[in-house]
Amino acid sequence: EDLRVVSPRSASPTRSRRPPLPLSPSLHRCHIAVLSVAMDDKELSANDSRPEAVPNSASPEQPAEQPIEQTAATYGARLWEVATAFLPMGFVAFGGPQAHIGLFLKTFVDGKRRWLDEQRFMELMSLCQAMPGPTSTQMATAMGISRAGVLGGLLAFWLFDWVGFAVQLGVGSAIHALKTTASAESLATYKMVMLGMGPAAISQVFTAAHALGTKVCGDDPVKILLALTTAVVALLVENALVSAFVFLGVMLCGGVVTAIDSRRPSRAQAYEKVLARPTDKGMLKRMGIYKSAGLLLVLLTFGLFIFTQFANYFSTNGLGQRQAQYLAIFTTLYKMGISIYGGGQVVLPLLEREFVTRTGYESGTVGASLGSQPMDAETFGFGLALAQSMPGPLFNFSAFLGAVVASVPGGILGFLGLFGPGIMLIYAFMPFWESARQYQWVRCGLVGMNAASIGLVFAACVTLFNKFCLNGAEASVMLIAMVLSKRFNVPPPIAIFGCAALCLALFFLDINGAYGDWCHIEKYGDFSTQHATCIP
Repeated sequence: EDLRVVSPRSASPTRSRRPPLPLSPSLHRCHIAVLSVAMDDKELSANDSRPEAVPNSASPEQPAEQPIEQTAATYGARLWEVATAFLPMGFVAFGGPQAHIGLFLKTFVDGKRRWLDEQRFMELMSLCQAMPGPTSTQMATAMGISRAGVLGGLLAFWLFDWVGFAVQLGVGSAIHALKTTASAESLATYKMVMLGMGPAAISQVFTAAHALGTKVCGDDPVKILLALTTAVVALLVENALVSAFVFLGVMLCGGVVTAIDSRRPSRAQAYEKVLARPTDKGMLKRMGIYKSAGLLLVLLTFGLFIFTQFANYFSTNGLGQRQAQYLAIFTTLYKMGISIYGGGQVVLPLLEREFVTRTGYESGTVGASLGSQPMDAETFGFGLALAQSMPGPLFNFSAFLGAVVASVPGGILGFLGLFGPGIMLIYAFMPFWESARQYQWVRCGLVGMNAASIGLVFAACVTLFNKFCLNGAEASVMLIAMVLSKRFNVPPPIAIFGCAALCLALFFLDINGAYGDWCHIEKYGDFSTQHATCIP
């Protein structure tokens, strides 16, 4: 009704003008419809700028990624950005890998430093979880690489890890000095004081397993079945050399399962974020890493792996005792660093096997240079508790283990051995990932590999529980520490050391016969080889 057809009010006096023809009702309705469509289009174009939620599925015309913060003009300024971002994290990154990932998300995606959009952040997390090595440290390195290239990655890696590394190295070296000079009575007292550290420390492994399982698997039945399958396989396979290849095969099968599952129309919603097509291809230029260099790093990483597989069986002829120990520490931890998927919790049973109950090496070989028991179970449990209480990744535990066996040089070699493969691989795969991430099946496959890696974490929980909770007192302490951390948000250092003191009190009170059992083990060793040395 608002439209009017207006005729000219007056005609020109010098020239007559034909009056306009009246519109028929049908043409009049058509004219109104055309104008209405035009007005609707104008309103829609205006509404496009509204901050409403949009679907995660993207088309070529609608990018899936949001704009990120522009990088600084100079390379030095970008390195300074990395330094100022990661230096505080070295002091506050408590709580394990799940807490670290949450800290990265808050800082680099949702905070003022918008270095990455959420899609790329989740892709990096998936990539790091699917590779061997420490997930949170690899993510820190990857974000440093994406911001300031090769040096940015190394700077982020060091600033994120150095606090925990320095503490572990110092304490491990002090214990090494104590064990070489202390009397048998002093060592027995030390072992008793450390009794509750192991059960209290593994509570954080259970907490991390629950948090990671909830984050990665949720209530998705396919992901839960993949995690369950991997956990069962990990518990059934005991040979360390075979398990590395079995775990890799299971994780690849998990990737194939989710890549196929994502193509089912009924499951499209479960992979909604992964199916969004990424569009940002400029990060490869900012990294400054060529694919040829990445390929060389892959060859170097696996070449060292082949060397370490056989180095422990070399003869020590021509090597001193200390040099043989250095080589054994590096090769042992390097093998674990390249063959462990799922993060620090998964590597703990293997570390216990190699540093507490080390077997399988003939006398006179490099592997035998560490002895049949490089350290007792109490020292191992104390180091684990210390690692869980420090900021940074759990892989810093390697510095403690190496330092207890061979002082400061052993700690440094242990740190490089366990961290080295994962860091080299993240540098190697970053340039290839920028191309591979354009393929939908690759992104969907990583979902299954992540779910499978969670199963390894739960398998590690079972193994560690059997190693450290030998009676009701230790199991009770583990449960108390876990509930305090998970439900009441007690900081890990307080929960661990407080519950360790409680465990020691229960032992002295001989609750549930715990102290009597421990003394029996110490003297006769028939319950377990957990406590090896004898006290009066």
